[in-house]
Amino acid sequence: MSRIALLGEGRLPGPGAVDTAFSQLRLAQLHAGLSNEHAVTVLDVRDSHLSAALDDLRPDAVVTAGIYGPTRAAVAVAGDLPLCLDLPGDPFADAQMVAAFGGADEVAEEARAVFVPALLRGDAFTTISGPSRHALVGQLGLLGRTARTPPTHEWAHITPVAWSFPGLAEAPRRSAGAPVRVALVGGFNTWFDAETLLAGLLRAMDRGSVEVEVVGGPIPSHHVETWARFLGGARASAHARNFRFHDRLPPSALAEVLARCTVGIVLDRPGYEPELGSRTRLLLYLHQGLRVVATARCELARELADGGWLQEVPPEEPVAVSDALLAVSFPPPDRGPLRARYSVAATTAGVRRWAGRPERRAIHGDADTLAALVRTRDELRATLAQVYGSPTWRILDRLRRLSAR
Repeated sequence: MSRIALLGEGRLPGPGAVDTAFSQLRLAQLHAGLSNEHAVTVLDVRDSHLSAALDDLRPDAVVTAGIYGPTRAAVAVAGDLPLCLDLPGDPFADAQMVAAFGGADEVAEEARAVFVPALLRGDAFTTISGPSRHALVGQLGLLGRTARTPPTHEWAHITPVAWSFPGLAEAPRRSAGAPVRVALVGGFNTWFDAETLLAGLLRAMDRGSVEVEVVGGPIPSHHVETWARFLGGARASAHARNFRFHDRLPPSALAEVLARCTVGIVLDRPGYEPELGSRTRLLLYLHQGLRVVATARCELARELADGGWLQEVPPEEPVAVSDALLAVSFPPPDRGPLRARYSVAATTAGVRRWAGRPERRAIHGDADTLAALVRTRDELRATLAQVYGSPTWRILDRLRRLSAR
Protein backbone atom coordinates (compact mmCIF):
# COMPACT_ATOMS: atom_id res chain seq x y z
CA MET A 1 0.00 0.00 0.00
CA SER A 2 1.30 3.43 -0.98
CA ARG A 3 0.62 6.79 0.64
CA ILE A 4 -0.82 9.00 -2.10
CA ALA A 5 -1.34 12.77 -2.07
CA LEU A 6 -4.23 13.45 -4.45
CA LEU A 7 -4.21 17.09 -5.62
CA GLY A 8 -7.50 18.50 -6.87
CA GLU A 9 -9.53 21.68 -7.04
CA GLY A 10 -11.71 21.62 -3.94
CA ARG A 11 -12.74 18.93 -1.54
CA LEU A 12 -14.40 15.62 -2.32
CA PRO A 13 -17.98 16.18 -3.47
CA GLY A 14 -20.64 15.47 -0.88
CA PRO A 15 -24.45 15.60 -0.79
CA GLY A 16 -24.47 19.33 -1.57
CA ALA A 17 -21.86 19.20 -4.34
CA VAL A 18 -22.48 20.37 -7.89
CA ASP A 19 -22.22 17.06 -9.65
CA THR A 20 -21.92 18.44 -13.17
CA ALA A 21 -18.56 20.07 -12.31
CA PHE A 22 -15.98 17.88 -14.04
CA SER A 23 -13.17 18.78 -11.64
CA GLN A 24 -15.20 17.41 -8.73
CA LEU A 25 -16.27 14.27 -10.56
CA ARG A 26 -12.68 13.58 -11.60
CA LEU A 27 -11.43 14.05 -8.05
CA ALA A 28 -14.11 11.71 -6.71
CA GLN A 29 -13.35 9.10 -9.37
CA LEU A 30 -9.60 8.97 -8.73
CA HIS A 31 -10.07 9.08 -4.96
CA ALA A 32 -12.55 6.19 -5.02
CA GLY A 33 -10.32 4.09 -7.28
CA LEU A 34 -7.02 4.71 -5.50
CA SER A 35 -8.56 4.35 -2.03
CA ASN A 36 -9.42 0.73 -2.73
CA GLU A 37 -5.72 -0.18 -2.55
CA HIS A 38 -3.84 2.82 -1.12
CA ALA A 39 -3.93 5.39 1.66
CA VAL A 40 -5.12 8.55 -0.10
CA THR A 41 -5.20 12.09 1.24
CA VAL A 42 -6.91 14.81 -0.80
CA LEU A 43 -5.14 18.18 -0.88
CA ASP A 44 -6.88 21.26 -2.29
CA VAL A 45 -4.56 23.10 -4.69
CA ARG A 46 -6.32 26.35 -3.76
CA ASP A 47 -5.05 26.03 -0.18
CA SER A 48 -2.34 28.60 0.54
CA HIS A 49 -0.63 26.01 2.78
CA LEU A 50 -0.45 23.35 0.06
CA SER A 51 3.34 22.99 0.05
CA ALA A 52 3.52 22.68 3.84
CA ALA A 53 0.65 20.18 3.86
CA LEU A 54 2.47 18.06 1.30
CA ASP A 55 5.68 18.18 3.35
CA ASP A 56 3.81 17.14 6.49
CA LEU A 57 2.08 14.27 4.71
CA ARG A 58 5.33 12.75 3.37
CA PRO A 59 3.57 10.69 0.68
CA ASP A 60 5.12 8.05 -1.54
CA ALA A 61 3.73 9.78 -4.64
CA VAL A 62 1.59 12.65 -5.90
CA VAL A 63 -1.38 12.19 -8.24
CA THR A 64 -3.43 15.03 -9.72
CA ALA A 65 -7.12 15.13 -10.64
CA GLY A 66 -8.12 17.68 -13.27
CA ILE A 67 -6.03 19.74 -15.61
CA TYR A 68 -4.86 23.38 -15.31
CA GLY A 69 -4.94 24.21 -11.58
CA PRO A 70 -3.73 20.83 -10.28
CA THR A 71 -1.04 20.62 -12.97
CA ARG A 72 0.38 24.05 -12.12
CA ALA A 73 0.40 23.30 -8.41
CA ALA A 74 1.87 19.81 -8.70
CA VAL A 75 4.79 20.90 -10.89
CA ALA A 76 5.52 23.67 -8.40
CA VAL A 77 5.37 21.64 -5.17
CA ALA A 78 6.00 17.95 -5.94
CA GLY A 79 9.76 18.27 -5.62
CA ASP A 80 11.45 14.88 -6.14
CA LEU A 81 8.33 12.82 -5.42
CA PRO A 82 7.01 10.49 -8.14
CA LEU A 83 4.29 12.42 -9.94
CA CYS A 84 1.34 11.17 -12.00
CA LEU A 85 -0.37 14.04 -13.84
CA ASP A 86 -3.99 13.83 -14.94
CA LEU A 87 -4.51 15.27 -18.44
CA PRO A 88 -8.19 14.55 -19.21
CA GLY A 89 -8.12 15.93 -22.73
CA ASP A 90 -5.46 17.63 -24.80
CA PRO A 91 -4.55 21.13 -23.53
CA PHE A 92 -3.20 22.21 -26.90
CA ALA A 93 -6.44 21.17 -28.62
CA ASP A 94 -8.30 23.12 -25.92
CA ALA A 95 -6.15 26.14 -26.71
CA GLN A 96 -6.93 25.83 -30.41
CA MET A 97 -10.66 25.85 -29.70
CA VAL A 98 -10.38 28.87 -27.39
CA ALA A 99 -8.27 30.63 -30.01
CA ALA A 100 -11.18 30.37 -32.43
CA PHE A 101 -13.02 32.83 -30.15
CA GLY A 102 -10.25 35.42 -30.11
CA GLY A 103 -7.75 34.35 -27.44
CA ALA A 104 -5.08 32.97 -29.75
CA ASP A 105 -1.76 34.32 -28.52
CA GLU A 106 -2.30 34.38 -24.77
CA VAL A 107 -4.08 31.00 -24.62
CA ALA A 108 -1.49 29.23 -26.73
CA GLU A 109 1.31 30.74 -24.67
CA GLU A 110 -0.35 29.69 -21.42
CA ALA A 111 -0.74 26.13 -22.69
CA ARG A 112 2.95 25.96 -23.58
CA ALA A 113 4.03 27.59 -20.31
CA VAL A 114 2.05 25.15 -18.17
CA PHE A 115 2.14 21.88 -20.06
CA VAL A 116 5.57 21.67 -21.67
CA PRO A 117 7.17 21.72 -18.17
CA ALA A 118 4.46 19.33 -16.99
CA LEU A 119 5.16 16.87 -19.80
CA LEU A 120 8.84 17.02 -18.93
CA ARG A 121 8.29 16.62 -15.18
CA GLY A 122 5.56 13.96 -15.01
CA ASP A 123 6.61 10.39 -14.27
CA ALA A 124 3.28 8.99 -15.43
CA PHE A 125 0.06 10.38 -16.85
CA THR A 126 -3.64 9.64 -16.92
CA THR A 127 -5.68 10.49 -19.99
CA ILE A 128 -9.39 10.38 -20.81
CA SER A 129 -9.42 8.34 -24.03
CA GLY A 130 -7.37 6.30 -26.46
CA PRO A 131 -6.91 9.22 -28.89
CA SER A 132 -5.74 11.54 -26.10
CA ARG A 133 -3.25 8.87 -24.99
CA HIS A 134 -1.85 8.70 -28.52
CA ALA A 135 -1.48 12.49 -28.65
CA LEU A 136 0.24 12.52 -25.26
CA VAL A 137 2.72 9.79 -26.20
CA GLY A 138 3.58 11.76 -29.33
CA GLN A 139 4.20 14.88 -27.27
CA LEU A 140 6.42 12.95 -24.86
CA GLY A 141 8.34 11.56 -27.83
CA LEU A 142 8.86 15.04 -29.26
CA LEU A 143 10.34 16.11 -25.92
CA GLY A 144 12.72 13.14 -25.94
CA ARG A 145 11.13 11.29 -23.02
CA THR A 146 10.13 8.01 -24.72
CA ALA A 147 13.35 7.31 -26.61
CA ARG A 148 15.23 5.90 -23.61
CA THR A 149 12.44 3.83 -22.06
CA PRO A 150 11.59 0.22 -22.97
CA PRO A 151 8.80 -0.26 -25.52
CA THR A 152 6.81 -2.03 -22.81
CA HIS A 153 6.90 0.97 -20.47
CA GLU A 154 3.44 2.48 -19.98
CA TRP A 155 3.71 6.25 -19.79
CA ALA A 156 0.01 7.04 -20.08
CA HIS A 157 -2.91 5.25 -18.44
CA ILE A 158 -6.30 5.61 -20.12
CA THR A 159 -8.76 6.68 -17.43
CA PRO A 160 -12.17 7.30 -19.00
CA VAL A 161 -14.97 9.06 -17.18
CA ALA A 162 -16.75 6.78 -14.73
CA TRP A 163 -20.32 5.58 -14.28
CA SER A 164 -20.37 7.34 -10.93
CA PHE A 165 -22.06 10.60 -9.95
CA PRO A 166 -21.83 11.33 -6.19
CA GLY A 167 -25.20 12.16 -4.71
CA LEU A 168 -27.16 10.86 -7.71
CA ALA A 169 -28.74 7.41 -7.56
CA GLU A 170 -29.05 5.57 -10.87
CA ALA A 171 -32.53 6.35 -12.22
CA PRO A 172 -34.88 4.00 -14.07
CA ARG A 173 -35.24 4.39 -17.81
CA ARG A 174 -37.71 7.09 -18.81
CA SER A 175 -40.63 6.18 -21.01
CA ALA A 176 -41.14 8.14 -24.21
CA GLY A 177 -43.99 10.57 -24.24
CA ALA A 178 -45.32 13.98 -25.18
CA PRO A 179 -44.12 16.58 -24.75
CA VAL A 180 -40.54 15.64 -25.55
CA ARG A 181 -38.53 17.06 -22.68
CA VAL A 182 -34.89 17.72 -23.52
CA ALA A 183 -32.14 17.90 -20.87
CA LEU A 184 -29.24 20.23 -21.60
CA VAL A 185 -26.80 19.91 -18.69
CA GLY A 186 -23.34 21.42 -18.17
CA GLY A 187 -21.23 24.35 -19.25
CA PHE A 188 -21.49 25.90 -22.69
CA ASN A 189 -17.83 25.39 -23.49
CA THR A 190 -15.92 26.35 -26.63
CA TRP A 191 -16.50 22.94 -28.21
CA PHE A 192 -20.29 23.00 -27.75
CA ASP A 193 -22.22 23.60 -31.00
CA ALA A 194 -25.04 25.64 -29.51
CA GLU A 195 -25.91 27.27 -32.85
CA THR A 196 -26.85 23.95 -34.47
CA LEU A 197 -28.58 22.89 -31.27
CA LEU A 198 -30.75 25.99 -31.03
CA ALA A 199 -31.74 25.74 -34.69
CA GLY A 200 -32.61 22.05 -34.23
CA LEU A 201 -34.60 22.69 -31.06
CA LEU A 202 -36.61 25.50 -32.61
CA ARG A 203 -37.35 23.40 -35.68
CA ALA A 204 -38.51 20.53 -33.46
CA MET A 205 -40.71 22.94 -31.50
CA ASP A 206 -42.27 24.07 -34.79
CA ARG A 207 -43.17 20.45 -35.54
CA GLY A 208 -44.24 19.13 -32.15
CA SER A 209 -44.46 19.58 -28.40
CA VAL A 210 -40.88 20.03 -27.16
CA GLU A 211 -39.67 21.56 -23.90
CA VAL A 212 -36.07 22.13 -22.76
CA GLU A 213 -34.51 22.14 -19.29
CA VAL A 214 -31.17 23.99 -19.34
CA VAL A 215 -28.91 23.39 -16.32
CA GLY A 216 -25.58 25.22 -16.34
CA GLY A 217 -24.59 28.02 -18.65
CA PRO A 218 -21.53 30.19 -19.24
CA ILE A 219 -18.05 29.44 -17.93
CA PRO A 220 -16.92 32.71 -16.30
CA SER A 221 -13.35 33.84 -17.03
CA HIS A 222 -13.08 31.14 -19.70
CA HIS A 223 -15.89 31.29 -22.26
CA VAL A 224 -19.26 33.03 -22.25
CA GLU A 225 -19.92 33.83 -25.92
CA THR A 226 -21.62 30.57 -26.85
CA TRP A 227 -23.96 30.80 -23.87
CA ALA A 228 -24.82 34.42 -24.63
CA ARG A 229 -25.80 33.58 -28.22
CA PHE A 230 -27.88 30.56 -27.16
CA LEU A 231 -29.67 32.41 -24.37
CA GLY A 232 -30.39 35.43 -26.55
CA GLY A 233 -31.65 33.29 -29.43
CA ALA A 234 -33.90 31.18 -27.21
CA ARG A 235 -35.47 34.18 -25.48
CA ALA A 236 -36.00 36.04 -28.74
CA SER A 237 -37.70 33.07 -30.41
CA ALA A 238 -41.39 32.33 -30.74
CA HIS A 239 -40.83 29.36 -28.41
CA ALA A 240 -39.23 31.27 -25.53
CA ARG A 241 -41.72 29.79 -23.05
CA ASN A 242 -40.56 26.27 -23.91
CA PHE A 243 -37.14 26.89 -22.31
CA ARG A 244 -36.51 26.68 -18.56
CA PHE A 245 -33.13 27.92 -17.31
CA HIS A 246 -31.45 26.82 -14.08
CA ASP A 247 -28.11 27.60 -12.47
CA ARG A 248 -25.81 24.71 -11.60
CA LEU A 249 -27.73 22.49 -9.20
CA PRO A 250 -26.89 20.17 -6.28
CA PRO A 251 -27.72 16.47 -6.78
CA SER A 252 -31.24 16.44 -5.33
CA ALA A 253 -32.40 19.38 -7.46
CA LEU A 254 -30.59 18.08 -10.55
CA ALA A 255 -32.29 14.68 -10.15
CA GLU A 256 -35.68 16.40 -9.98
CA VAL A 257 -35.04 18.29 -13.21
CA LEU A 258 -33.76 15.22 -15.05
CA ALA A 259 -36.75 13.19 -13.84
CA ARG A 260 -38.95 15.48 -15.94
CA CYS A 261 -36.87 14.83 -19.07
CA THR A 262 -36.88 12.04 -21.64
CA VAL A 263 -33.83 12.83 -23.79
CA GLY A 264 -30.39 14.38 -23.29
CA ILE A 265 -28.38 16.02 -26.04
CA VAL A 266 -24.73 16.89 -26.78
CA LEU A 267 -23.47 18.45 -30.01
CA ASP A 268 -19.78 19.06 -30.76
CA ARG A 269 -18.21 21.57 -33.08
CA PRO A 270 -15.52 20.40 -35.55
CA GLY A 271 -12.00 20.36 -34.11
CA TYR A 272 -9.32 18.32 -32.39
CA GLU A 273 -10.71 18.97 -28.90
CA PRO A 274 -13.74 16.70 -29.40
CA GLU A 275 -11.56 14.04 -31.04
CA LEU A 276 -9.10 13.98 -28.14
CA GLY A 277 -11.51 14.67 -25.28
CA SER A 278 -14.64 13.07 -23.85
CA ARG A 279 -18.17 13.98 -22.76
CA THR A 280 -19.05 13.13 -19.17
CA ARG A 281 -22.63 14.33 -19.62
CA LEU A 282 -23.31 11.44 -22.03
CA LEU A 283 -22.92 8.96 -19.17
CA LEU A 284 -24.82 11.30 -16.85
CA TYR A 285 -27.84 11.22 -19.16
CA LEU A 286 -27.75 7.42 -19.45
CA HIS A 287 -27.18 7.05 -15.70
CA GLN A 288 -30.38 9.05 -15.17
CA GLY A 289 -32.37 6.92 -17.60
CA LEU A 290 -32.57 9.29 -20.56
CA ARG A 291 -32.40 8.59 -24.26
CA VAL A 292 -29.30 10.29 -25.72
CA VAL A 293 -28.94 12.22 -28.98
CA ALA A 294 -25.42 13.37 -29.86
CA THR A 295 -22.73 13.83 -32.43
CA ALA A 296 -20.18 11.02 -32.20
CA ARG A 297 -16.88 12.88 -32.43
CA CYS A 298 -15.24 11.65 -29.22
CA GLU A 299 -14.30 8.06 -28.40
CA LEU A 300 -16.94 7.70 -25.67
CA ALA A 301 -19.73 8.85 -28.01
CA ARG A 302 -18.60 6.43 -30.74
CA GLU A 303 -18.54 3.53 -28.28
CA LEU A 304 -22.02 4.40 -27.03
CA ALA A 305 -23.32 4.73 -30.59
CA ASP A 306 -21.82 1.38 -31.58
CA GLY A 307 -23.51 -0.27 -28.60
CA GLY A 308 -26.91 1.27 -29.34
CA TRP A 309 -27.03 3.57 -26.29
CA LEU A 310 -26.64 6.77 -28.29
CA GLN A 311 -28.60 8.03 -31.28
CA GLU A 312 -25.98 9.64 -33.51
CA VAL A 313 -26.68 12.78 -35.53
CA PRO A 314 -24.36 14.21 -38.18
CA PRO A 315 -22.53 17.43 -37.26
CA GLU A 316 -23.95 20.85 -38.06
CA GLU A 317 -27.30 19.56 -39.35
CA PRO A 318 -30.26 21.07 -37.45
CA VAL A 319 -32.81 19.07 -39.45
CA ALA A 320 -31.23 15.81 -38.30
CA VAL A 321 -31.27 17.06 -34.71
CA SER A 322 -34.96 17.88 -34.98
CA ASP A 323 -35.77 14.49 -36.48
CA ALA A 324 -33.81 12.64 -33.77
CA LEU A 325 -35.46 14.52 -30.91
CA LEU A 326 -38.91 13.67 -32.22
CA ALA A 327 -38.02 10.01 -32.88
CA VAL A 328 -39.29 8.92 -29.48
CA SER A 329 -39.32 5.22 -30.40
CA PHE A 330 -35.51 4.91 -30.20
CA PRO A 331 -34.99 2.23 -27.49
CA PRO A 332 -31.62 2.24 -25.65
CA PRO A 333 -30.48 -1.27 -24.63
CA ASP A 334 -29.82 -2.43 -21.08
CA ARG A 335 -27.21 -0.34 -19.25
CA GLY A 336 -25.55 -3.28 -17.49
CA PRO A 337 -22.49 -3.37 -19.78
CA LEU A 338 -21.93 0.35 -19.19
CA ARG A 339 -21.86 -0.11 -15.42
CA ALA A 340 -19.07 -2.65 -15.80
CA ARG A 341 -17.06 -0.97 -18.57
CA TYR A 342 -17.08 2.48 -16.92
CA SER A 343 -16.99 1.42 -13.28
CA VAL A 344 -14.56 3.21 -10.99
CA ALA A 345 -12.52 0.01 -10.64
CA ALA A 346 -12.25 -0.54 -14.40
CA THR A 347 -11.48 3.06 -15.31
CA THR A 348 -8.76 3.53 -12.66
CA ALA A 349 -6.95 0.20 -13.10
CA GLY A 350 -3.88 1.74 -14.75
CA VAL A 351 -3.26 4.52 -12.23
CA ARG A 352 -3.78 2.05 -9.37
CA ARG A 353 -1.03 -0.16 -10.80
CA TRP A 354 1.33 2.80 -11.05
CA ALA A 355 0.51 3.93 -7.51
CA GLY A 356 1.47 0.48 -6.24
CA ARG A 357 5.04 1.00 -7.45
CA PRO A 358 5.51 4.72 -8.13
CA GLU A 359 8.89 5.68 -9.52
CA ARG A 360 10.69 8.66 -10.99
CA ARG A 361 11.58 8.65 -14.67
CA ALA A 362 14.72 10.36 -15.91
CA ILE A 363 14.20 13.59 -17.85
CA HIS A 364 16.06 13.31 -21.14
CA GLY A 365 16.22 16.48 -23.20
CA ASP A 366 18.43 19.32 -24.28
CA ALA A 367 19.93 21.76 -21.78
CA ASP A 368 17.73 24.65 -22.94
CA THR A 369 14.56 22.67 -22.34
CA LEU A 370 15.69 21.57 -18.89
CA ALA A 371 16.66 25.11 -17.99
CA ALA A 372 13.25 26.32 -19.13
CA LEU A 373 11.62 23.68 -16.92
CA VAL A 374 13.49 24.94 -13.87
CA ARG A 375 12.62 28.56 -14.67
CA THR A 376 8.95 27.70 -15.13
CA ARG A 377 8.90 25.76 -11.87
CA ASP A 378 10.31 28.77 -10.04
CA GLU A 379 7.86 31.11 -11.77
CA LEU A 380 4.95 28.89 -10.79
CA ARG A 381 6.13 28.89 -7.18
CA ALA A 382 6.42 32.68 -7.22
CA THR A 383 2.97 33.04 -8.81
CA LEU A 384 1.39 30.76 -6.21
CA ALA A 385 3.08 32.68 -3.41
CA GLN A 386 1.85 35.99 -4.82
CA VAL A 387 -1.73 34.72 -5.16
CA TYR A 388 -1.75 33.15 -1.70
CA GLY A 389 -0.30 36.33 -0.18
CA SER A 390 -2.88 38.71 -1.62
CA PRO A 391 -5.46 40.28 0.74
CA THR A 392 -8.33 38.99 -1.40
CA TRP A 393 -7.07 35.41 -1.23
CA ARG A 394 -6.52 35.60 2.53
CA ILE A 395 -10.07 36.85 3.09
CA LEU A 396 -11.62 34.24 0.79
CA ASP A 397 -9.50 31.48 2.34
CA ARG A 398 -10.59 32.53 5.83
CA LEU A 399 -14.24 32.55 4.78
CA ARG A 400 -13.86 29.13 3.16
CA ARG A 401 -12.31 27.68 6.30
CA LEU A 402 -15.04 29.17 8.50
CA SER A 403 -17.77 27.77 6.24
CA ALA A 404 -16.14 24.32 6.39
CA ARG A 405 -16.40 24.14 10.18
